[in-house]
Amino acid sequence: MFKPDKIISLILTLLMVAAAAIVVNKTIFGRNLQKPTKEALTSTTATDSIDRAPDGTVTIHTKDLHGAIGGYAGPVPLDIILKEGKISSVEALPNSETPSFFSRASELLDVWNGKTPREALDMKVDAISGATYSSSAIISNVRTGLAAYEGAEASTDGSTPWKIWIALAVTLAACIVPLFVHSKIYHNVQLIANVAVLGFWCGQFLDYALILKYTSSGFTWPAAAVGIVMLVAAFIYPIFGRPQHYCNHICPLGSAQQLMSEICGYKIKLSPKTIHALEWFRRILWACLMLLLWADCLTSWIDLELFQAFQFRSAAPGIIIAAALFVLLSAVVTRPYCRFVCPTGSLFKRAENIG
Repeated sequence: MFKPDKIISLILTLLMVAAAAIVVNKTIFGRNLQKPTKEALTSTTATDSIDRAPDGTVTIHTKDLHGAIGGYAGPVPLDIILKEGKISSVEALPNSETPSFFSRASELLDVWNGKTPREALDMKVDAISGATYSSSAIISNVRTGLAAYEGAEASTDGSTPWKIWIALAVTLAACIVPLFVHSKIYHNVQLIANVAVLGFWCGQFLDYALILKYTSSGFTWPAAAVGIVMLVAAFIYPIFGRPQHYCNHICPLGSAQQLMSEICGYKIKLSPKTIHALEWFRRILWACLMLLLWADCLTSWIDLELFQAFQFRSAAPGIIIAAALFVLLSAVVTRPYCRFVCPTGSLFKRAENIG
């Protein structure tokens, strides 16, 4: 049943996300909100920003790409050099950053050397303390340039990575089949597919980092196909009477907790007072994290959500350990991360006006 009373909650939540994207990334749907330089007044497509030399060397210019992020004093343009399919170097072009700060941030320029574009995009790279704005700009612009390169390559060969089609099939099944089939066996099979395919194999899930990326840079087809379907399940389904559909039927971490919950018959009985306190902890935590985004302070928390544990090759050990502990705890406490911590889940609940 259509629930018009949820429309206002959804709109307000989307405005909150848009405000965070503007503050953190200075862009909204690919439109750079920073004061443009004279050189950036002309629009540049991804293809225009990629030069290919006769010897096969590829140079990606991030200077005018949509989604390129500025540092403290303005744009931080980079040239990313690829040789034989791997990153040979990342070179900083002239910019207006404070030289002493940018010198510290420049320590990051070598961390991607020797990686393929896909390996580099999967890497977790932290900003350098004391040069946060400059180093965050370097990290974001390397990712923007490599994402543009991969999109241009996919466009050139006319193909779509087959992993995306499989992930899309699993996501569509989780969106559609539960509307008509109420089988415990099917539900468990779907949960296993969510963990194995969407989680470990494809790394497809919704988190703050992805939602802010879409809000800042827009969608790129076909890479965003799975994310778009997930967003529909998370934000649109509840309007039509399917609350928390993404969390209950699609989310890989939620699925892992649900599967673990069914392994053990014993459950710790939390008192109503304890549950109430934990739910308030989740609300306060979410409010504090949103305030950090709006204040553009300690925004790196968005890279610390436990979903990153599925990308275990690049995830920080602490994230992997924390995710494993929550999954193990879910054997005796039903979905503890979802119910009492998850910032992304709290965002969806806010959109549904269920706290």
